[in-house]
Amino acid sequence: MLNTSPTRTTRRLIMLRNKSWIISCFFIALDIIMIYGVFRIAILFRGLISPIIQRPPLPWEAVNPVADLALLIIIGIFILQGLYPGYGLTAVKELEMMGKSTTLAFALLASVSYLVKAYQIFPRSILPIAWALAIIILPVMRFITRNLLSRTKFYGRPVVIFGEGEWAKRLSRSLKRVSRLGWRPVEIRSLKNMEFNDEYGSDFIAILASTPDIPLADLVRRLNQHFRKVVLIQKADNFGSLWVETRDLDGYLGLEFQYHLLSVRNRWIKRGIDLLGAIVLLIIFSPLLIILSAWVAISSPGPVFFRQERLGKDFRRFGVLKFRTMVLGAEEKLEQLLETDPDARAEYDQFHKLENDPRVTRGGDFLRKFSLDELPQFWNVLKGEMSLSGPRAYMPAELGSMGTYTATILRVNPGITGWWQVLGRHNTSFQQRLEMDEYYISNWSLWMDLYIFLKTVLVVLGGSGA
Repeated sequence: MLNTSPTRTTRRLIMLRNKSWIISCFFIALDIIMIYGVFRIAILFRGLISPIIQRPPLPWEAVNPVADLALLIIIGIFILQGLYPGYGLTAVKELEMMGKSTTLAFALLASVSYLVKAYQIFPRSILPIAWALAIIILPVMRFITRNLLSRTKFYGRPVVIFGEGEWAKRLSRSLKRVSRLGWRPVEIRSLKNMEFNDEYGSDFIAILASTPDIPLADLVRRLNQHFRKVVLIQKADNFGSLWVETRDLDGYLGLEFQYHLLSVRNRWIKRGIDLLGAIVLLIIFSPLLIILSAWVAISSPGPVFFRQERLGKDFRRFGVLKFRTMVLGAEEKLEQLLETDPDARAEYDQFHKLENDPRVTRGGDFLRKFSLDELPQFWNVLKGEMSLSGPRAYMPAELGSMGTYTATILRVNPGITGWWQVLGRHNTSFQQRLEMDEYYISNWSLWMDLYIFLKTVLVVLGGSGA
């Protein structure tokens, strides 16, 4: 039990009670600064292209009224969406809500600039530029700030978990690990101990960690009398869905699950993004690809590129393209190492990789640390063998270890980056990777991919390695 006394719980979390307005005001102030900032940057960008479009530079005074109106609309929509303070929202869900709200706000701005005479002198080219900036800058700054604020004493709302045994403790550990969610577990109470007093304040949330054999109706009614919100978490497999839909079936609660990425429409959308993205990224990174090719050739003898057989969509095998980061004869050296080193064998059996791999070349260590060895895989994306984001590209030797996940994971293209890569990297076990890959296929959306791309940039720049 985290804390056995409601009095002590309340006293320890006095900073949490009725402090949501502090976090809300902080986020509102941040958004105000960022909204004005994106319009300032939009003006600078338009100034750079003024000679091309043959338009004079734009003064701030011409944009200021629209920026003020954008501020009111965006903040107002964010408030209606519950984004202040935004506790209980996953990063992907928050990104989706902010993206849709920002797009709606700029659509309203475009309508006003067209219909209202006072705004018709405003150069409308600023709007798409500011929108493109806002849809990236606002969420990124929100994520960075939320992660920092989540470490403070007055961030979040206190949570009391009602459940039994290891299941309730596991929920508590999960909430602690994802501190940005803002639900802070302060006490675990048995379902048999349902006596309450007035120590629980209006900010407390009750999480009912139920199991299928326990009736829920009476428990929920009792908890709702003492807590501002009651959240039921049913003990089940880690299938989960960000976009699960509820169905009211004549008074019965139904939950609709589906594998979103297996939809034909979604596959075509994703393939279009992959093609466009791979072409643009190959053009942008072409100078770096030339430099890295020379680096690999100089750092160790052997070919510049390395093709490794992997499992693709519909069980088809293909050669994933990488810059070579290992010495020649690496597979033979691995077998010798695993036969002679029990610790290496145990590590490889659990993670299917070695953290300190002696086969990695001097230059290869740098490439792997910043995931630069994977840049040639943009060619695999162009060929339709991979996606920019997706499940891990599993090796044929791992097929027998994938179990029942195989039929689902191998129905889509593997990705250069993906859900487990940005959240777990080398710290996840093989089983956890399978679960995270299935989670990605089930929960896929454009917003989820956008979050993965943003997170990938941060992971790579941080040198978290592959």
